Amino acid sequence: MNVSSFSWKQWTVIAAPVVLVLSMILAFQGFTVLLGSSLGYFSGFLLYWIGWCLVLPIIILKPRGILELFRESEKPFGTRPWLTAFITFWPIILPLSTYFLPNILKASAEVIILSIVIGVIIGVTEEILWRGVYIKVFPENIWLRYIYPSIGFALWHIAPQSVRPSAVPGGAIAFVLVSLFLGLSWGYYAHKTDSIRWCTVAHVINDSFGLAGFAWLTILTSL
Repeated sequence: MNVSSFSWKQWTVIAAPVVLVLSMILAFQGFTVLLGSSLGYFSGFLLYWIGWCLVLPIIILKPRGILELFRESEKPFGTRPWLTAFITFWPIILPLSTYFLPNILKASAEVIILSIVIGVIIGVTEEILWRGVYIKVFPENIWLRYIYPSIGFALWHIAPQSVRPSAVPGGAIAFVLVSLFLGLSWGYYAHKTDSIRWCTVAHVINDSFGLAGFAWLTILTSL
């Protein structure tokens, strides 16, 4: 790996996770102080989704490059399709068993719809940034196209939890570790196929099954 030959795009996305995590911790905490708990939390996510997950990828890849990330590859799940499909979709079991099935009967239509909307927003935007950008900018380096962004994806979750810690057993640390396994699973698909089509689908389903609409409905109605 000859770092002296790296382009500005490569150096930018290498620096991005560190800058993102630190700046978003400050943003969530600052917004919460300035705007209050709910609006501050919402504003932090807007900054993340729009600024980091959309604007930065557009600068790096251009709009056409982002659309190309969703194309179907010649071998949709690589050379070992069953293994890749399993690694891509196994995470769905976690929210299905721990959140969706125990709580779906208590969920209103608003909660279900909002969970799907949030799932789509998070799934699409995060896959563009954490998988799509890196497989394009580093076409041959497994560490920088797969491992490094998976770690960055996991660590990013520290930022929102700096103001609203996770209620899951193990707290923020457990949440970050689970996110690492998710990132490695979806990153495996992207690494093997040079596409984010099906890992985006898996991410959307995963987050929708998490029924985040319960929390987000409370946040949005208190703005």
